[in-house]
This record gives sequence, structure tokens and C-alpha cells, in this order.
Amino acid sequence: MAALISLVSIIMVFSVPLAAILGGYYIKLQKMKMNSNYNENSSELKKQIGHLLAENEEIKKRLKNLEYILTDEDRRINLEYEKEQIRLDKENKR
Repeated sequence: MAALISLVSIIMVFSVPLAAILGGYYIKLQKMKMNSNYNENSSELKKQIGHLLAENEEIKKRLKNLEYILTDEDRRINLEYEKEQIRLDKENKR
């Protein structure tokens, strides 16, 4: 029985530091994997961000053009005139 207790105590004494060392290496390995994935994905993300920024600028230009068209008094459609024309066209077809 004494031999078993001494064997267990020796295993426990050496297994705790061994587990700490292996755990530390495992954590470092996971961090390295995460950093390498980040570096690989960062160039892809930069491309996507550049594409989205260009698309955003294009949409801003289109919106600015639409706002100009809608607020330009010279180009504004006279709805009453158009309604009258539609009514006259319907009367003439009868």
C-alpha cells in the first residue's frame, strides 16, 4: 500500500507541471492558428471593404442625381397638366 501511495504521489508531482507545459503550448498553438487565419482573411476582407466602399460611393452618386431630378423645378412634372391630358385623351377616344 505504501508503494502505491508513493507511486501516485510521484505521478501527481510530475503530471501537474507537465499538464501546465502542454496546456501552454496548446494555447500558443491556437493563438498562432488564429493569427494566421486572421492574416489570410485580412487581405480578403480588405478587398471586400474596398468593393463595398466603391459601391457605396456609386449609390451616393445615384442618390444625389435622383434628389436633383426630384427637386429641379424645371424638370418637375406638372401633375395637373398631365391629368388633364389623360382626361382629354380618354374623351377623344370615345
